[in-house]
Formats: sequence, structure tokens, C-alpha cells
Amino acid sequence: MPNANHPYTDTVTFAGRPIPLKRPMASFAARRLEAILPQIAALNAAGKSQADAAEALGTTVCTLRKWLDITNTTWGNLKVRGPYNIKRHA
Repeated sequence: MPNANHPYTDTVTFAGRPIPLKRPMASFAARRLEAILPQIAALNAAGKSQADAAEALGTTVCTLRKWLDITNTTWGNLKVRGPYNIKRHA
């Protein structure tokens, strides 16, 4: 653990049920995640993109993706990119 001075937890509570985390998280960070999980769920249910959701939460897409990864949450509206190299023949 990076800093043993902080207490760690391996679950967060959402809608009255515990959600196991992929790895332990500092308690203060887990409390913040518990506070915004309802907003994340609502934005996901509304079909928002991750960029729109991150902007609404006041964070970055990278942080949002990390929270989704830690809580094993799948995102509904993923904008598929590519293919990048499209050759058009005349």
C-alpha cells in the first residue's frame, strides 16, 4: 500500500448494497466515490458519453474510467472509433 497511514477499504455501498472493489482504496476516496456513484449511474442510464459524464462530474475521462474499472461498472454509450486508415480508391 502506498501510504499505510490511511485506512483502506475494499467495498463501497451503492443503493444499500455493498460493491466489492477490484483493489483496496483509501477510505476518504471510497467515501467520495460512494457520493458520486448515483450520479454516475444516472448519467450512464441517460446514455451520456464518458466525456459528457466526466464534464458533468467535474473530473477527467481518465478518472471516470478508473472509477468504472475499480467498481466493475460497464458503460452503455461507448463511441466506437476507427478504422483510422481508410483508403479510398477512385
